[in-house]
Amino acid sequence: MKKLVYFVPAVFAMLLYAALGVMGSFGAIAPWVWFWIGVLFLSGLVLTRNKWYGCVGGLAAGCLLLFMSTRYTGQVISLERPVGILLCSYYLLCGIAVYRKNQR
Repeated sequence: MKKLVYFVPAVFAMLLYAALGVMGSFGAIAPWVWFWIGVLFLSGLVLTRNKWYGCVGGLAAGCLLLFMSTRYTGQVISLERPVGILLCSYYLLCGIAVYRKNQR
């Protein structure tokens, strides 16, 4: 049950974009979004195997969001920076927790 926490960001992102796809159009969602959601699921899977480097995929997704926040896209509300910071922090803490668990 504790290991399910590694999948929270991926499940949340999948549900969010699935809802946006149902309300709008799945064609309006870039294919890269689904790729990065897959990366988050893969990161969660590797972390459940007690491999600290499973956090790298989540950190990459967070860093991509931070990079995207530096580009002007014309959005009224830009959530890339706070979500990127949250993802980076979350996966960094998960990686540290798994690393420390393996050191015992």
